[in-house]
Amino acid sequence: MAEKEASARKFTKKLMDFLDKSVNAFFAVENMKEILQAEGFSPLYEGDDWKLERGGKYFVTRNGSALIAFHLPEKPFQGFQIIASHSDSPVFKIKTDPEMEVEQAYIQLNVEKYGGMICAPWLDRPLSVAGRVLIRTKKGVASKLVNLDRDLLLIPNLAIHMNREVNDGYSFNAQKDMLPLFSTMEGKGKFKEIIAEAISVKEEDILDWDLFLYNRQKACVFGACEEFIGSGRLDDLQCAFSSLQGLLAAKPKESVAMHCVFDNEEVGSGTKQGADSPFLKEVLHRILYAFRLEEVDYYKALQNSFLISADNAHAVHPSHPDKADPVNRPY
Repeated sequence: MAEKEASARKFTKKLMDFLDKSVNAFFAVENMKEILQAEGFSPLYEGDDWKLERGGKYFVTRNGSALIAFHLPEKPFQGFQIIASHSDSPVFKIKTDPEMEVEQAYIQLNVEKYGGMICAPWLDRPLSVAGRVLIRTKKGVASKLVNLDRDLLLIPNLAIHMNREVNDGYSFNAQKDMLPLFSTMEGKGKFKEIIAEAISVKEEDILDWDLFLYNRQKACVFGACEEFIGSGRLDDLQCAFSSLQGLLAAKPKESVAMHCVFDNEEVGSGTKQGADSPFLKEVLHRILYAFRLEEVDYYKALQNSFLISADNAHAVHPSHPDKADPVNRPY
């Protein structure tokens, strides 16, 4: 029992470290890439020819926010064993030219909702900014990841004296109630400057960005017996991380072991890096083509394959047990 508890604690610590570092989809995929390469997986690129070897371990990314990794068996494979999860979570996205002046006293940032979130947990706590920045270089357009990694923003709630209905089902307006406070007027024009300094480029070389807010609170364990995990982005990085660990431990014999992490699940998956794209299908085809197999072999392999859609489900809520299924009740 002690050995099992020690193993569980070790896994939990690794999961929490991953959650803390993976502040959005771009960083989740970047962190998975680092883990995979440390475990001997080789990167592939969609624009290159793929030369695969039996027993080989590989991964490919798309858009920097989706990833497919796989481990080939030593002998000819019959199918694919796949676990699929997603890298994105509900969040606030920072718009282009985001600084908004308020009464010549404050600077707020203009944001929009991404996915379906509960707004209230974003209020009255330190937030920061992370994501991808597109920049101009001598060789063309390039992208850089940025994580400001400091307490930079806060979305202040309106005091109850000015909003007596706040505890009576108040409906938050994202364009009014959820704009983060960035600075006094002294900081006017500094947002782009801060981003440029963080990635060591000139402001004028920043072309665009995919930047998101994130909660600065770290993942933790809590409860009398430390039996619970509290963290942002558990949906669905908990499944993505567990799936990754499963792939690392896999010893495939007759099937290709695959770990897939798609982006944009929170907004319908209909992007080129989403689960509704041909990303997975194209990777499966390219694996077969690398071994000179034909189209008919693809359809035969599908019949010998299995896919788990790994997404977080809702446990029975201690304050609202009536909201759960009457029979299927996860705790």
